[in-house]
Amino acid sequence: MVKRKKEIELPTEEDIEKKPKRRGIGARNKAKGNEYERKIAQELRDLGFTGVVTSRSESKAMDNNKVDLIDKDNLLPCNIQLKKTVNTPQYFKIREESTIDPETFCLIWNRQEKANINFMSVGEVVMIPKSLFYKLIKPYANSES
Repeated sequence: MVKRKKEIELPTEEDIEKKPKRRGIGARNKAKGNEYERKIAQELRDLGFTGVVTSRSESKAMDNNKVDLIDKDNLLPCNIQLKKTVNTPQYFKIREESTIDPETFCLIWNRQEKANINFMSVGEVVMIPKSLFYKLIKPYANSES
């Protein structure tokens, strides 16, 4: 008895064009993360740090080293990693994966919550070492307001 192969009907180019392209969750998350990087970079430029750019556009090595934003003018006192997630980022684990000075490591977290079918931001916080925090607030000590 000989088995015959069943013919498979391939989609036409027209069928392919009609079908909407679906992106996976990973691609969607990456796009949202990239958008958040550009947003924070713009906010920092608006504050006067005009040399701030995303590391994706500037340095693959820095991007791989857990630094998302680079200040080409070297005015920022920290190296910034950005996270836009539901769960609290593992600050110390992320910092340990980087070779930059841990005293300058800064993580900005945009906390997300499920809202209907999408996610929405419920707030943003910055995680920095206490020593950097003290360095940043010291100029305000004993100052007259």
